[in-house]
Amino acid sequence: MITSYIQLTLFTVMIAVITNYCRFKGSQALNKWILIVSSLVLVEIEGLLFEFIHTNWIMLVFIGVSVVCFHTYGGAVSACAAWLILFMHTDESDLFILFSYLIFATVVYLITDYIRNIQVESDAWLRKLSENSKQLNVFKEVSFSMQQTLNLQKLLRTILTSVTAGHGLGFNRAMILLIDESGTRLKGTIGTGPMTVEEGYAVWDRITKNKYKLVDLIEIKETEKSADLLLNERVKELDISLEEPNFLYKTLESGSPLHISEIDENDIALQLFTDQFNMSELVVFPLISQSVKVGVLIIDNPVNKKSITANDVDSVIPLATQAAIAIQHIHLYAKIEDMAHKDGLTGLLNQRAFQTSLDQHLPLGQQGTVSLILLDIDCFKHYNDTNGHLLGNQVLIQLADVIRNSIQEHDLAFRFGGEEFVILLPHTTKETAIRVAEQIRVNVESTSFPCGEKQPLGCLTISLGVASSVEFQSSTPFDLVNTADKALYKAKEAGRNKVVS
Repeated sequence: MITSYIQLTLFTVMIAVITNYCRFKGSQALNKWILIVSSLVLVEIEGLLFEFIHTNWIMLVFIGVSVVCFHTYGGAVSACAAWLILFMHTDESDLFILFSYLIFATVVYLITDYIRNIQVESDAWLRKLSENSKQLNVFKEVSFSMQQTLNLQKLLRTILTSVTAGHGLGFNRAMILLIDESGTRLKGTIGTGPMTVEEGYAVWDRITKNKYKLVDLIEIKETEKSADLLLNERVKELDISLEEPNFLYKTLESGSPLHISEIDENDIALQLFTDQFNMSELVVFPLISQSVKVGVLIIDNPVNKKSITANDVDSVIPLATQAAIAIQHIHLYAKIEDMAHKDGLTGLLNQRAFQTSLDQHLPLGQQGTVSLILLDIDCFKHYNDTNGHLLGNQVLIQLADVIRNSIQEHDLAFRFGGEEFVILLPHTTKETAIRVAEQIRVNVESTSFPCGEKQPLGCLTISLGVASSVEFQSSTPFDLVNTADKALYKAKEAGRNKVVS
């Protein structure tokens, strides 16, 4: 008897070794059949060694393995097969044994199904916790990066990188379109991601080799001007009207993400994206902050062609909300900054902005020649006394427009105070500045101002003083302004409506 047990043990070990070896070589389905066949072999070996004394109990191993491998179907078939095998070897045909086998199979199935459900639920929770942890980490890093800048382009690059990076939300491509000042059009602003599958895999290979993290990718996007060059060229060409019922208009009106898996050929704007970016599935997120529509964020997966799920959409919504708030914050800051440096009446830069600009261009040894034109309206007190201050304000506004249209784009015009204006001309010689001043004088003289004919010279005129840093060995802001002011005073003394340098 002891010898038989030893033999059974040795055969069991051999079967286990052979079975496990085959398991690593075969598919999952093959592994299941190997386990079932091995359990049957074990039953036969036990029968041969012990003359089938314990076969009715050993059959429970075969049934249990079958249930684990093939669930209800495996349990029912194995219970019947075990009863038939037992009948063939022992001539026992008791239906009670068959019934017992079926009950045993049912119990094993219920237990394994319960364990399996617990495992599935546990895996789902673990996966969800892992995703949430990843998203929180992304939001933390993105929030930190957003707080470090008030530069709109840098902010947008940070947002897009966090959406597309593997350590971020992992989408293949993303782009942002912002609403223009009129509020009626969406302008393509920035994009990140590949235009082709080959380009996408090349980028992924580079990221994998260098083990870049999200913060690293944000910094790389900031320094690499050539990154996503082709994509950005096409994105910046986008100009979509919001006065038509296209998919972008619908998204902003609803305030909810729009998942598009089938391209509507009747939507011209959507067809444009399909043609330009080879999109087959995309999601559009509205960027809205406190009911203010800022723009849209568009994502897709052109490289791995991975379908975008509801969970994927949900993962982007908090980031899109955060992005909208940050973009709106930068817009408001820019407006406040603009208001702080602009004259409220004429829209020209104010005296505070003039002092800042002058300090940036002087002292002159590093910047080259800087010239300055100081001008004011001749007999403006007479104009105000005759026509009233409201009309006087209208004249100041109109004069500011004449000045804007008379200077180059790189020149800076300021309202210095009252009826005085100043024009800063960087990298401009004295001779060129005199020609510019003369052109402004002629343009003002030939412009029809309200009640200008009531002025002492028969029309509204200005006097101008010109100064250039080339006149001083060591230029300071005071030297330049003081010299221009003296030249302006001489122009007044010489009869007004003149340029003096």
